[in-house]
Amino acid sequence: MERINRFLKKNIKLILLIFLFSQPVIDIISSLQISYKVTNYSVGSIIRLLFLIFSVYYTVFISKEKNIKKIILTILYLGLFGFIILVDKGTPAFSYEMKNAINTYYIIFELLFLNSVIKEEDIKIDIKTILYIFLTYIILVMIPNLTHTGFKSYYHSKVGSVGWFLSANAVGNILCILMPFIIYYIIKSKSNILIKLFITISTLYVSFSIGTKVPILGIAIVVIYHAIYYLIKWIKEKKYKFIGIGLSALIICLISGIIVVPKTSFYKNIEIHKKFLGINHYTEVFTSYHLVDHFIFSQRLTFLNDSFKNFKKTPIQEKIAGMGYIENYGKDNISLKTIEIDYFDILLRHGLIGSIIYFSIFISFIIKAFKDRNKDLIAKEMKLSIILTMLLAVFSGHIINAPTASIFVALIITLLVNEKYLTE
Repeated sequence: MERINRFLKKNIKLILLIFLFSQPVIDIISSLQISYKVTNYSVGSIIRLLFLIFSVYYTVFISKEKNIKKIILTILYLGLFGFIILVDKGTPAFSYEMKNAINTYYIIFELLFLNSVIKEEDIKIDIKTILYIFLTYIILVMIPNLTHTGFKSYYHSKVGSVGWFLSANAVGNILCILMPFIIYYIIKSKSNILIKLFITISTLYVSFSIGTKVPILGIAIVVIYHAIYYLIKWIKEKKYKFIGIGLSALIICLISGIIVVPKTSFYKNIEIHKKFLGINHYTEVFTSYHLVDHFIFSQRLTFLNDSFKNFKKTPIQEKIAGMGYIENYGKDNISLKTIEIDYFDILLRHGLIGSIIYFSIFISFIIKAFKDRNKDLIAKEMKLSIILTMLLAVFSGHIINAPTASIFVALIITLLVNEKYLTE
């Protein structure tokens, strides 16, 4: 066992990099499995579960930077959650409930694991690592979309294609939280202009062809942030020539956007949604709660209200430890629908105890990350990525409680906490 531990410790960075690079690949395999009903258990779920077990083992038995108390506390809670599920809902619901609970707490285990590993082994991640992972997702959407072999982003009504992946929201979330680093690479890298042009065009093409709002939100926030950052920087440095070039480029981009955007899946879906709601102008959205909920939040406020009503009906033990992911179990109006606002999903699904454990660990990492005093652009990009994550947890969901995206969130947070900035 000692020999195995030494091997794992020696090769931990390689193991971590292999796992990160494998993410888009296992997502594709899982998507094909589920789409063609090959098996009930996806490759992605199995590999991520095995990595979770490995993460816990490494943190407890190999790492010197101990987080044992927090890990044991989280495991004990999940044991309590599972026990209450068995008592209240029986064995038929146990597997489904525990799978979702593990997915939710995946980021907590990975934050503790990565924090230990990065601090102890002085691990730094190259910016190109993020770029290659990002481009892998982009290419695996772009090629099937261009060849018309991709899966539809929506089963009905709206348009868009998500390549060979299963979930447009999942892919959109990942692209969005990695977007700041891609912009940073395009600005700072000395790579060939053709490479930068390919990255830019392919990113824009995929972001608009998926059909969801998430990657567009990411692009908008990141571009506005960098425009303001460089405008202030150039004004302070009195680089008026750069200001003129930057503003000209921004105007060209805006004009191009006005011409191109109406032809994209993203815009078509907005128009479809507008017609469905029976409004003539987008400003009408803000005239009623119903329209805001439907158009901006995709009815997440309605789902929150329904879930909260069901939560109030649960017995005291479920209020304390969580009502789980199957609402109204054993009744005619059973529901598997999540709220898709991550914070409320965690609060209601895992109750008082589960939420305290989850948020006390998660928020402590966020606070440490933002205490970082580094004023370099790369540190700012990492913080911007975390801010995007916090926003997406409200407007998209399935980001801090879904392993597909949360592994990248955990990586960025722990790198920043330990001041191991993404290197060029």
